[in-house]
Amino acid sequence: MSTERALTYENLVSTAQAAPAGTQAFQSTLVPLLKNWRTPLGAFHAQVLGNALDAVDLQTAALVFMQITADALNLATTAEHVDMAFIAVTRISREVDLAQLAGCPEVMLRLAQALERVGRETQGHVRVCEALVEMVGRINTQMAATRSQPTKAKGKSASRAESLAANSNQGVRLTPLHTECLKQCVLARRRELHQRVMRDVVQVRLDAFGDLTAQSRARAFMEYHLYAGMVCVGLDDLELAQQMWHLVFALPARHASMIQVIAYKRLLIVGLAANGQKARLPSFFAGSHARVLDSNMMGYIALADTFANKSMAAAVAKIQDLQAVLEKDENWGLVGRTMHLLPRHFIRRVGSTYSSVRIAQLMAITGFSAHPLARRDDTYGALVQYIQDMRDPSVTVEQEAGVAAKDAVVRFLDAQATMAAPAEGAAQIQNEQQWAALLERKVKQVDELHEHLSKLDRHLALTKEYVSNSRDQTEAA
Repeated sequence: MSTERALTYENLVSTAQAAPAGTQAFQSTLVPLLKNWRTPLGAFHAQVLGNALDAVDLQTAALVFMQITADALNLATTAEHVDMAFIAVTRISREVDLAQLAGCPEVMLRLAQALERVGRETQGHVRVCEALVEMVGRINTQMAATRSQPTKAKGKSASRAESLAANSNQGVRLTPLHTECLKQCVLARRRELHQRVMRDVVQVRLDAFGDLTAQSRARAFMEYHLYAGMVCVGLDDLELAQQMWHLVFALPARHASMIQVIAYKRLLIVGLAANGQKARLPSFFAGSHARVLDSNMMGYIALADTFANKSMAAAVAKIQDLQAVLEKDENWGLVGRTMHLLPRHFIRRVGSTYSSVRIAQLMAITGFSAHPLARRDDTYGALVQYIQDMRDPSVTVEQEAGVAAKDAVVRFLDAQATMAAPAEGAAQIQNEQQWAALLERKVKQVDELHEHLSKLDRHLALTKEYVSNSRDQTEAA
């Protein structure tokens, strides 16, 4: 059994049965052999997997069973073969203590890759994700039972990443199955799956990286949080998505990664939609790496700058210009999912200059007519409807009966006042007396500031030191 040719199903099972899991013989013979096993079956035989399904003690021969299941998934050519392989996956999920097998990440990686192959070739991402989320949920539960003491939550992304133990055998550890579960969830595009994965995988705190090498550890960590961010986007939790993508940059490395390039592109898109401004890389990320990322953005930074400094029409036109790039990067769907959030930021910017405007004026200032939500038959009515759907107490629309939509008045209220006031009192803030009082206070503040600056200017003019310094600077020039 020292060569790969001797690794047959029969002698592996006999070895596993002769050396129960956890014994010295099990660790010294079976585990090293399985790590080097490269598909010895040659071709798929249903009876091989059928015999394995009839094994009495599945936990004892768990590693063998996982290898055979991975081979079955890779070599299956019919629906019947795939069904039988998924029966094996279900047995692994329900009958094997996978936490004890986390010391063999190569075996888990082979199983994850085999499931990925089935999902890709059969378009069965939903089925694969359901199998993986059940498996990963049980892994997390089993691993959580081994926690020694709870660790304090860290505030910064870098601290959270550095707090993970490298090769600990306690607590919830990152495995290849975790990452593949998130990937299949994103590909499945089912909201109920997103909710389940969010609860059972994303929101479960990781305690350690597990038994991964340094290189695979960094890649697994980055891929895990890249796909976790996409799961959050699927549930419209853009704030948590940005937190997950910031963690992609948390680990120190000698070079920037393409995974980080992908995460940064998506971070820029979601940052514009959620916050109305260009997302920044974490402060702890190396400047040399940041320059590498900027050089690979392919117009994404130009889009962010256009959004920050130009009108909505210019931003929409820029998005259209980048459609080919966005489609190539598989980000066009992300743009479409967040496109409806863009106008609110342009509308709120108007409130920093005006206290009230008519819909027609707001349309001209923001360029809302260029947005896909603007109906060609009634662009003004679409803008009124959009502001109402924003449900922002600091931006309200007043449209009296019989008044055309373009003549409706949009009022921008003081954000602090609307936050402090109860919901039922928001309507009272809109009356003319309160607006007059607010304007009077603002004018008084401006007058006081003007008077203060005038006094300061007169004081400087009469100060000898100021006059002397000014003369010296003139002569020196």
